[in-house]
Amino acid sequence: MGVEETWPPPLPEVVQSWPVPRGQKHRPARWVGGDGAQYRAFFQGVLDDEGEDALARIWNDAPRSPHAAATRWYCPGVPMYATDLRTEGPSRPRHGYLVPARAALLALDHGHVLCRTRPLEHP
Repeated sequence: MGVEETWPPPLPEVVQSWPVPRGQKHRPARWVGGDGAQYRAFFQGVLDDEGEDALARIWNDAPRSPHAAATRWYCPGVPMYATDLRTEGPSRPRHGYLVPARAALLALDHGHVLCRTRPLEHP
Protein backbone atom coordinates (compact mmCIF):
# COMPACT_ATOMS: atom_id res chain seq x y z
CA MET A 1 0.00 0.00 0.00
CA GLY A 2 1.41 3.37 -0.92
CA VAL A 3 0.80 7.05 -0.65
CA GLU A 4 -1.43 7.02 -3.74
CA GLU A 5 -4.38 6.07 -1.51
CA THR A 6 -6.73 8.84 -0.44
CA TRP A 7 -6.64 10.38 3.01
CA PRO A 8 -8.21 9.88 5.46
CA PRO A 9 -8.32 6.12 5.00
CA PRO A 10 -11.45 4.00 5.40
CA LEU A 11 -11.81 2.97 9.03
CA PRO A 12 -13.16 -0.31 10.48
CA GLU A 13 -16.88 -0.37 11.21
CA VAL A 14 -16.34 -0.47 14.99
CA VAL A 15 -14.62 2.93 14.81
CA GLN A 16 -17.84 4.46 13.43
CA SER A 17 -19.48 3.95 16.85
CA TRP A 18 -16.72 5.82 18.72
CA PRO A 19 -17.57 9.36 19.81
CA VAL A 20 -16.00 11.90 17.45
CA PRO A 21 -12.94 13.56 19.03
CA ARG A 22 -13.23 17.27 19.71
CA GLY A 23 -11.57 19.67 17.31
CA GLN A 24 -9.34 18.48 14.51
CA LYS A 25 -5.73 17.38 14.77
CA HIS A 26 -3.28 18.91 12.31
CA ARG A 27 0.06 17.73 13.67
CA PRO A 28 1.52 14.28 13.04
CA ALA A 29 1.41 11.60 15.70
CA ARG A 30 4.66 10.99 17.58
CA TRP A 31 5.87 7.41 17.89
CA VAL A 32 8.53 7.30 20.61
CA GLY A 33 10.73 4.28 21.16
CA GLY A 34 11.34 3.01 17.66
CA ASP A 35 12.08 3.98 14.08
CA GLY A 36 9.83 3.65 11.03
CA ALA A 37 10.76 0.00 10.53
CA GLN A 38 9.83 -0.87 14.13
CA TYR A 39 6.57 1.08 13.82
CA ARG A 40 5.69 -0.72 10.58
CA ALA A 41 6.55 -4.14 12.05
CA PHE A 42 4.36 -3.52 15.12
CA PHE A 43 1.23 -2.52 13.19
CA GLN A 44 1.79 -5.11 10.45
CA GLY A 45 2.07 -7.78 13.14
CA VAL A 46 -1.32 -6.75 14.53
CA LEU A 47 -2.83 -6.95 11.03
CA ASP A 48 -1.24 -10.36 10.40
CA ASP A 49 -2.58 -11.73 13.70
CA GLU A 50 -6.04 -10.15 13.74
CA GLY A 51 -7.03 -9.23 10.16
CA GLU A 52 -7.62 -6.09 8.13
CA ASP A 53 -10.02 -4.44 10.60
CA ALA A 54 -7.75 -5.02 13.61
CA LEU A 55 -7.40 -2.45 16.36
CA ALA A 56 -3.89 -2.14 17.82
CA ARG A 57 -3.38 -1.36 21.50
CA ILE A 58 -0.81 1.35 22.10
CA TRP A 59 0.31 3.03 25.33
CA ASN A 60 0.68 6.78 25.78
CA ASP A 61 1.87 8.68 28.86
CA ALA A 62 0.21 11.95 27.87
CA PRO A 63 -1.82 13.51 30.68
CA ARG A 64 -5.44 12.41 30.67
CA SER A 65 -7.89 13.71 33.24
CA PRO A 66 -10.60 11.45 34.67
CA HIS A 67 -13.25 13.44 32.76
CA ALA A 68 -11.44 13.46 29.41
CA ALA A 69 -13.32 12.31 26.34
CA ALA A 70 -12.98 8.63 25.44
CA THR A 71 -11.65 9.37 21.95
CA ARG A 72 -8.70 11.47 20.85
CA TRP A 73 -6.92 11.98 17.58
CA TYR A 74 -4.00 9.68 16.87
CA CYS A 75 -3.02 11.67 13.79
CA PRO A 76 -5.05 13.86 11.41
CA GLY A 77 -8.10 11.88 10.33
CA VAL A 78 -7.54 8.82 12.56
CA PRO A 79 -9.19 8.54 16.00
CA MET A 80 -8.01 6.42 18.93
CA TYR A 81 -10.11 5.17 21.82
CA ALA A 82 -9.07 5.12 25.49
CA THR A 83 -9.26 1.66 27.06
CA ASP A 84 -7.35 1.38 30.32
CA LEU A 85 -4.65 2.72 32.62
CA ARG A 86 -1.34 1.19 33.70
CA THR A 87 0.94 2.61 36.38
CA GLU A 88 4.45 1.34 36.92
CA GLY A 89 6.68 2.79 39.58
CA PRO A 90 7.22 6.53 39.94
CA SER A 91 6.73 7.31 36.24
CA ARG A 92 3.64 8.94 34.80
CA PRO A 93 0.62 6.68 34.29
CA ARG A 94 0.34 5.15 30.82
CA HIS A 95 -3.04 5.16 29.10
CA GLY A 96 -4.07 2.37 26.76
CA TYR A 97 -5.67 3.29 23.42
CA LEU A 98 -7.04 1.35 20.47
CA VAL A 99 -5.95 2.55 17.02
CA PRO A 100 -7.09 1.14 13.66
CA ALA A 101 -3.93 -0.73 12.61
CA ARG A 102 -4.34 -0.36 8.82
CA ALA A 103 -4.95 3.40 9.17
CA ALA A 104 -1.88 3.71 11.43
CA LEU A 105 0.28 2.08 8.74
CA LEU A 106 -1.11 4.34 6.02
CA ALA A 107 -0.52 7.36 8.27
CA LEU A 108 3.22 6.58 8.28
CA ASP A 109 3.21 6.43 4.46
CA HIS A 110 1.40 9.79 4.28
CA GLY A 111 3.80 11.57 6.66
CA HIS A 112 1.30 11.75 9.54
CA VAL A 113 3.63 9.98 11.99
CA LEU A 114 7.03 11.09 13.26
CA CYS A 115 9.15 8.25 14.68
CA ARG A 116 11.76 8.95 17.31
CA THR A 117 14.01 6.32 18.83
CA ARG A 118 14.45 6.54 22.58
CA PRO A 119 15.06 3.84 25.12
CA LEU A 120 11.76 2.52 26.47
CA GLU A 121 13.24 2.07 29.94
CA HIS A 122 14.38 5.06 31.98
CA PRO A 123 17.40 4.57 34.27
